[in-house]
Amino acid sequence: MKGLKQCMLIGVCLAASAPALAKIIAWNAELPSSLSAYQGNAQQLAELTGERILIYAHPTSKTQLPTLNSNAASKTQFYSAAVVLPVAEAQVEKLLQHYPNYVGLFPTLKSAKVLEQQGSIQQVKYQVHIPTPIPVLNFKETVVMQHHLGDNSISTLIIDAPIPYGAGKLEWFALGPHKTLVTVTQWGDLNQPKGFLFSKILNALPEAKLGIPPSTNAFLLEALQQRFKTEHTAALATPIPQLRLNPQQLQKIAQISQKSGQPVSFILPNYQIKEGKFSENLRFSSTYQYFPNPVEKLRPWLAAEATQQLFPRQIKKVELNPVNAQNIDANYKVSVGLGVIQIPFNFKMRFYQPDSLQNQFNANGGDLKFVKGGMRLLPQSQGTLFQITSSMKIHDQAPFLLRAMRSMPYHDVLPAVGGNTVYALKVQQKLR
Repeated sequence: MKGLKQCMLIGVCLAASAPALAKIIAWNAELPSSLSAYQGNAQQLAELTGERILIYAHPTSKTQLPTLNSNAASKTQFYSAAVVLPVAEAQVEKLLQHYPNYVGLFPTLKSAKVLEQQGSIQQVKYQVHIPTPIPVLNFKETVVMQHHLGDNSISTLIIDAPIPYGAGKLEWFALGPHKTLVTVTQWGDLNQPKGFLFSKILNALPEAKLGIPPSTNAFLLEALQQRFKTEHTAALATPIPQLRLNPQQLQKIAQISQKSGQPVSFILPNYQIKEGKFSENLRFSSTYQYFPNPVEKLRPWLAAEATQQLFPRQIKKVELNPVNAQNIDANYKVSVGLGVIQIPFNFKMRFYQPDSLQNQFNANGGDLKFVKGGMRLLPQSQGTLFQITSSMKIHDQAPFLLRAMRSMPYHDVLPAVGGNTVYALKVQQKLR
């Protein structure tokens, strides 16, 4: 349940803009590489990524963009993501270098037209459309981007979009004859959105800004993964998936999170769960946030009532009903204001806490049928890794306003990774 109201409109950040026509803009495309945290070693990043999508942030820095109103460098924090594809580098390169190919690759994109070209630089106008059953939440707009093609990369400057100030980079690295690492690194200024509706939504849900960067990266790489990978579904043998990470990999995750102050997330492959006679496929995300605090400071945030402390504007009431010493039922009364519409929800969850360092939670009625996950505290030599694993899927019989979110792209993937991120960062704000 946590974070859904912040992240159900993540696709919006890719969906709205005002049209613009401009000549090629001079830009020295110096953006951080996705490999900067891995000593430039693509194989090291690929090994940590595995069969998942890996998402992580860079330390804050100063960046100059020609589109900004002043010449001063802006404080930025880039987010990167990585996926390993079972295809040759040439095949990936052919797709990414031809921008009209993006139509059909990214599900919100309806057309792509080259406006200007100067050598390896192209300015492209994209038509983006996300229809929903709620007319006021429909988006049908234009985005203009300037792409700079490099040896194994495409750097992109936002010219006109709902997030008008931003930049990013796609990179690809051959790992073998039929194995390629693809990464995306991007930043957008979410404090200066354009457009009445988009501005209203972000003003009404400021927490959504925390979940948009990782969810945007997830959107881009999930599209590539679905294009090139054959989907496999594994039966879930444990209450929640267990990531098999060695001590060195956990140490690397803690180091990246500590340096950036942001979570590190993995989007896992498909899992099938059994619910009585029925089965359902779920996509889990697992997120790690480093805290300098000891585990004692983190334990309160495992409790069922902690969510209301983190999101008092949205969660109006929590009713707690103990089942036994380790299980408790929680009924959340939620009202999400999107600036132009109020959406009430009723979420019912059962929390199981086997010990003081972990919990598990499951939907137990209410408006969300498929919610499953857990949290764990992993003590480090200094500080604590806070792990959240969750899956969130809106079923086809949910109430209308909630069911409308099924029209968003990857509605079974993005809410969990965005929600995990928002939850971890809200805990971080409380502990400062």
